[in-house]
Amino acid sequence: MTGIKKFFTLFILLLGLLIVYKLLTQGYLLLGLVATCLWALTTVIFLIKGAFPYRFMYPGLLTFFLFMVIPILFTIYISFTNLGTGHLLNLARVQEILLSEKHTLENTPSYNFYLYPQTNDLYLIHVYNEDEHEHYLGQFDINKENKSVNLKPVPRPEFVNPPLTRGDVFKNFDSLNSIDFLVPDRPSVKIASTNYMASIVNRYEVKENDKILDTITQTLYWPDFTSGYYTDGKENIAPGFYVNVGFSNFLKLFTNKSMKKPFAKVITWTMLWSCCSVLLTFCLGIFLALFVNSKYFKGKFIYRILIIIPYSIPFFISVLIFKGLYNKDYGIINDIVAYFFNYKIDWLGNALWAKISCLLVNLWLGFPYMFLITTGILQSIPNSVYEAAAMDGAGKFLTFRKITLPLVMSAVAPLLVGSFAFNLNNFVGIYLLTAGGPPMMEASTPVGETDILISYTYRLAFEGGRGQDFGMASAIALIIFIIIAILTLINFKLSGMLNDKR
Repeated sequence: MTGIKKFFTLFILLLGLLIVYKLLTQGYLLLGLVATCLWALTTVIFLIKGAFPYRFMYPGLLTFFLFMVIPILFTIYISFTNLGTGHLLNLARVQEILLSEKHTLENTPSYNFYLYPQTNDLYLIHVYNEDEHEHYLGQFDINKENKSVNLKPVPRPEFVNPPLTRGDVFKNFDSLNSIDFLVPDRPSVKIASTNYMASIVNRYEVKENDKILDTITQTLYWPDFTSGYYTDGKENIAPGFYVNVGFSNFLKLFTNKSMKKPFAKVITWTMLWSCCSVLLTFCLGIFLALFVNSKYFKGKFIYRILIIIPYSIPFFISVLIFKGLYNKDYGIINDIVAYFFNYKIDWLGNALWAKISCLLVNLWLGFPYMFLITTGILQSIPNSVYEAAAMDGAGKFLTFRKITLPLVMSAVAPLLVGSFAFNLNNFVGIYLLTAGGPPMMEASTPVGETDILISYTYRLAFEGGRGQDFGMASAIALIIFIIIAILTLINFKLSGMLNDKR
């Protein structure tokens, strides 16, 4: 059994080493570096006896690295690049694509062909040009690496057996396409399709220092690590490759005129959205909790059940229902408004009303949570505290301001910070209701009046009208990460988790 374990461990380590090698040789340096660290950690834990206790922590550490550390590192890395539409590949892959590009030589004859199977994997090829009355025959083994096949001129041949179908030719196309067929006194030809041959050559040739030569125009191109394209100084060759752009993505957000104003509006609305959502849900939640917990209130059990109904319905279903209710032409809310005021509000098409709609929907979805939290806190406050306040002559408002609210806030403050962080990333609430709309007309990027940072990031990454911009999206995601990290530290501070004393 011990031998099997050692063999399995050795196999896993060798597999990990192979993955590291593949990543590094393919140009994925960041992923290769992370994979190297994981491979080294695995080697130490499973091969060194002194590290035996860490084997029990290994699954948790591995999961933490794979699903937390690696995405964060990758996002940070991408935020400093121009990765996006037109720049999705690394330099090595772009060079490989360009070098595989073919072109047909001008003023050269083309041919049709038939393939006839012979014995022992041998094939006979009949190449012909009916216009020139030319016929050639050649023989080759399809399973061997044939760099070239000599064709001999012959009179028009006759064959007994039928040739391969175009479907059968297609199955072996990769092997056939690599062969040069040498026509006497003519340029060599290659198989271009399942029945067509022509003089095909590579358009680009590699030169020193990753430069490439265009064999048609004899133009020399070199990789420009500023624009991320192969260029000759005047024109660029697509596709491009991603390059390190430093802090360019971050600077664009704060200095580029076409992005600075929309980004400022997005970040302002994000903060306003998060603050108002927390404030409104907390105020309504504590108001209902005070109302329902009053000793003069009857039927508390029934009302508590009714109040938490919005909390029990799946979030996305509630949002989609409200989207229908807010419909300008057919929504029931506008039917009521039109009945009393003879006017229909464009709830989702007008910037102001769209923001109000988002806040109202989030209020409906969020107040039950605050109601439950504050109800539990209120029920934990001893009645003797209120009795003592009443004996001192304190009224209901003064009792609430001096006793109830401070006691509630001391317990709920960390939860409010957590709720703020949640709403900061509340992608579903915005995207399902308004999809970020209505659009900002002055913006050069896909952004709407109700977009918050997380939905703006999504639209930059996946919905750009002029292409995807993963670099810019990652830069915004990094800003969100920093904000959430700061809020988390504040939360830890408020909850006392950073104190040394336990």
